[in-house]
Amino acid sequence: MLMTTTTTDLEAFRLETRQTLEAVLPPDIRAAVQAHCLVTRDQAERWHRILHDHGWAAPGWPREHGGPGWSLAQQAVFKEELAACDAPRYENLGLDTIGPTIMRHGTPAQQTRFLPRILSFEDFWAQGYSEPDAGSDLASLRTTARREGDHYILNGTKIWQSYGHWANWVLVLVRTNPEAARRQDGISMLLVDMESEGVTVRPIRFMHGGVLHVQIFFDNVRVPVENRIGEENAGWSVSRGLLVTERLFVARVAECKAELTSTRRIAEGRGPGGASLLEQDVYARRLAELEIGVRALEAAWWPAITAVEKGQEPALAASLLKLQGNEMLQALQQLQLDMIGSDALVFDPSATEGAPSEPPLSPGHIGNLSMHIWRYRGITLGGGTSEIQRSIIGKAIFEGRTDIEQPPTLAAQQAMLDDGLRRVLADNYGFERRSKILDADNTTDASLYSQFGELGLFSLMVPERDNGFGGGLSDLAPVMSALGEFLVLDPVLWAHLLPLQLLLDAPDFPARSAAIQALTEGRHIAFAHDERDTPVQARHSSDGWRLSGHKRLVMGGDCADRLLVSARLEGGGRALFDCPAEHTSIKRQAYRLHDRRGAADFAFTDVRLPDDALVAGPERTDTIIDEALALATVALCAETVGAMRQALAITIEYLRTRKQFGRTLFEYQALQHRMVEHYRSWSHARALLDNVIAGWNSVSPEERSKRISASKWMTGRAGRLIALDTLQLHGAIGFQDETAISHYARRLVANDILLGDATAHLSRFISLHTPCA
Repeated sequence: MLMTTTTTDLEAFRLETRQTLEAVLPPDIRAAVQAHCLVTRDQAERWHRILHDHGWAAPGWPREHGGPGWSLAQQAVFKEELAACDAPRYENLGLDTIGPTIMRHGTPAQQTRFLPRILSFEDFWAQGYSEPDAGSDLASLRTTARREGDHYILNGTKIWQSYGHWANWVLVLVRTNPEAARRQDGISMLLVDMESEGVTVRPIRFMHGGVLHVQIFFDNVRVPVENRIGEENAGWSVSRGLLVTERLFVARVAECKAELTSTRRIAEGRGPGGASLLEQDVYARRLAELEIGVRALEAAWWPAITAVEKGQEPALAASLLKLQGNEMLQALQQLQLDMIGSDALVFDPSATEGAPSEPPLSPGHIGNLSMHIWRYRGITLGGGTSEIQRSIIGKAIFEGRTDIEQPPTLAAQQAMLDDGLRRVLADNYGFERRSKILDADNTTDASLYSQFGELGLFSLMVPERDNGFGGGLSDLAPVMSALGEFLVLDPVLWAHLLPLQLLLDAPDFPARSAAIQALTEGRHIAFAHDERDTPVQARHSSDGWRLSGHKRLVMGGDCADRLLVSARLEGGGRALFDCPAEHTSIKRQAYRLHDRRGAADFAFTDVRLPDDALVAGPERTDTIIDEALALATVALCAETVGAMRQALAITIEYLRTRKQFGRTLFEYQALQHRMVEHYRSWSHARALLDNVIAGWNSVSPEERSKRISASKWMTGRAGRLIALDTLQLHGAIGFQDETAISHYARRLVANDILLGDATAHLSRFISLHTPCA
């Protein structure tokens, strides 16, 4: 039984782990790792025994089998600290997969015999699955085991056994019933002593210059029946029984986070004049995109860990995480390769034996890094290739087993509002109804907006002290997502939520309560802030304030009753003013965007306002605006996530039903995998959105800003890619105004641009200049 983290002080655990690892790591091993040498068996064994002495050799094993009994969260922290220090990295399949297989399917005698020796490094195990003609297709294996009394006679060969040259035992899948009706049947699992007569090992030199894999030959090898795991002919089900718990760690989150830090370190001093390469825009942007990708990986990984601790099996998430983690790690190492340039070409033979050359053949032995880059290029093959993972995910998508068609469960109060809102939208705002609103040259639906008020939507984000429901971002996000799914034209974000946040932060505004009350009653107040062309200037006179200038692209301005206007002051700084949209000295030019939402430009010509029209002065205005725009950006991300979801759902259904050349489109693997990539991007956007919301009130202001920009970058980029490719996947019909997907495409592109597009938010993310947290 896994421990939970409810009583675990993870930060104290992290500190203890970090300090201990730092103290016990042998200096010669540290030096070899810092020089990017390959790990030797001797180094691995010495390091393993040190961890074993501390009870840390098998972080995922339960106490009853000699492990620490850590929770998944503790295991994750330990792996992060292990990856972050200069400890050797190598795969120990005995600990990671074979030991757990023996725990689940082995007999008590097998557990007693094998597990302690795995734990102590007395035995090192290889995994004999792949064969020369049966790599990922395990069901096609040809290695046979014929039963003779109390032994099997084993013949055949296995290949690509990682660290097989270190191993003295191997777990082997064999065919025990060649006559089985299905290829998957008739397979058994045996534990084979590699010192047995008839076992031959051929080391295979890897492309990095050292040995990583072997080929194992079995020539009439006698294996005791007592070494069989599980029932005879049941090896296929045993081999596929790797728990989601173990597969989650194949996502390599810890390694990705460590490589982010390494990449920053490698960049130092390699630019012109000894500057960091990250001062160059091309490198800074590449690393920033990868850091956001790693953040998305980690943001999706922790909920999967939590789900497992609750007894769930997020199998689809495991496939998604494996894809993302492996690709992120490879991309980070390719960036490192580009950063070190020609130094990457230098090969050091002694580094393949675990010891750096003296003197170094490249500065700081950096050329040895290439060996690891080639090593990790193969991680997208092991444990089910990336192509297989995409096929698994694609199958789930087109069978309706993803959260596109089965959304996650909400908290009770959130679910009530979400259900009510979706019923209203389904009954009153289908695509045909929306089209009629547009045909009538409207951008709002008074009846629908009124129903929003009846649902309590307009009181959701109003604090209880102001007679509202006191909701938070976690309550708002499902609402905005639903509005995005139905492409609601009414400016809930722009003429309700955004001005509400401005007013809530302006306690000295005399009409604050009245303005908030107007918003809760469904009145429209727009925020006029864009400062292109001639910014609005405000000057104070004896009879109040006078405003002159222009405001462009005021979202919701076409239907607004009042405006909140930012203006520059003569003495410096900015202020925020409240004024009626129909003021005689204000000229409004209303229009639609390409996605059919309403907006307006405003010209202010010596607009006279009383003193009490001042919402906030220069001492608070910038802060008020920044906070309101931050929340609005998150809300816009939530809307975009909803619109993406529906665009994907529409396209999936189209591919299920549209036929070409006698086949439905979804049967073409190329199209399946394209949809998988879009589903992945949408999943990343959701994970980063959830990450912003989770840390809204707990992380530092700088970290919150980074999370917001990461979320906006991901939703903007993913949304735009989905917009363009779903049109392509629909063919010519997708480009017609009468087709729903064309409206989703326009909304997604527009949402990328609003409140800063992906390029702008990537620049902002870089400017905040803090490593992944």
